[in-house]
Amino acid sequence: MRKSVIIVAAMIVFFYGCTHDHILPASTNTTGNSTTSASTGSGSSTTGTGSTTGTGSSGTGSTTGTGTSGSGSGTTTSATVCFQTDVLPLYQTYCASTGCHNATTARSGIVLTSYSNIISGIVASNLSGSKYYSVISSGRMPPGGSPKLSTTQIATIASWINQGATNNTCTVTATCDTTKTTYSNGISTIFSTYCNGCHGVTPGSGGVVLSDYADAKLAGTTLTTSFLNAINYTSANSAMNMPQSGQLTSCQITQITKWINNGCPQ
Repeated sequence: MRKSVIIVAAMIVFFYGCTHDHILPASTNTTGNSTTSASTGSGSSTTGTGSTTGTGSSGTGSTTGTGTSGSGSGTTTSATVCFQTDVLPLYQTYCASTGCHNATTARSGIVLTSYSNIISGIVASNLSGSKYYSVISSGRMPPGGSPKLSTTQIATIASWINQGATNNTCTVTATCDTTKTTYSNGISTIFSTYCNGCHGVTPGSGGVVLSDYADAKLAGTTLTTSFLNAINYTSANSAMNMPQSGQLTSCQITQITKWINNGCPQ
């Protein structure tokens, strides 16, 4: 009988030990593992980074990783805005026209015809601190009844500043399409960027207005030779060459030439 009791007791101890081995807490110094992957943020080309804290049985660990899937957030980067091709023409057209901030007039001692001039009133990545942006976005400039920049054009300048306000350039021919030869598809954009600072509101410089289709068609059909000479920089009087800030690209000249030769379609 005593031997049976001893055997039963030994079996109880054995099973107790086996059962509790599986629920013992991990060491308090154990660091839990967790995996983290970067997730693609809301943008076509930006990958964000996420971080996760992993928890062990009685300890906490934190890891940050990158990858192609998982949980995280990304920052969307908008398309690059280039100073020479996207921003400079706007300042030259709307701010540096004759009688304002060109090199000849230099109204209020301000010239806005080059990067070195313009950057003096710009603070990179700081819109509120950029004087030459604030006066435009507030509507104070261009003054009075002068043609104003569009909301899209102002946003372009803002994006350039937020991207660092560098003196960068883009290849216009990479985006120029010589098949876009109607006023609403291609031509009006060229006029808006390079011409409407002088030819945006009635009566327009030289009596030419290009900011609406009817007036632009009138100029294209009644001043055909002068118009083509102006954009090709072959005018007898160099002051008539347009835009005054610099000649358009060959692609842009081709677009306008096709538009005029086709009867200025809308």
